[in-house]
Amino acid sequence: MDRFKKNKPYTFSDLERHLGRVLSHMSVPRLLPYHTVMKAPPADMFETSTEIIIYMELPGVDPDQISVVAEPDSITISGERPAPALADTTCIHQLEIEHGDFQRTIKIPTAINISATTSKCQNGYLIITLPKLQTQSRIKIEVE
Repeated sequence: MDRFKKNKPYTFSDLERHLGRVLSHMSVPRLLPYHTVMKAPPADMFETSTEIIIYMELPGVDPDQISVVAEPDSITISGERPAPALADTTCIHQLEIEHGDFQRTIKIPTAINISATTSKCQNGYLIITLPKLQTQSRIKIEVE
């Protein structure tokens, strides 16, 4: 019995999937894991009638290491996810979690009140609340 037969891809799509996985694991950040630049963390943005809410996925990041800077038309989040300190490591068998510095700027689609912006970390998510600027679309002006 061929001991390699069970691991051999049988179709072109299997071969393509395996090759794609090999190439994605050969990227430079994966080869230099101890101080790299992470890809931008994934984020969701929601809009309500009174605010914009951003959820950013940041598991393993210390809230004290996160910087949030609000501007009138964008918000920039930066920080660092440190690599674990494993002193006795002799071999790395799998390396999928990205570590290092990250920065992401998200454009805000509407005017916001930057002075009232708040953020908090909860269950591995950074939650940023950006209140909208309250403008009146119609007012009545008294004639003197």
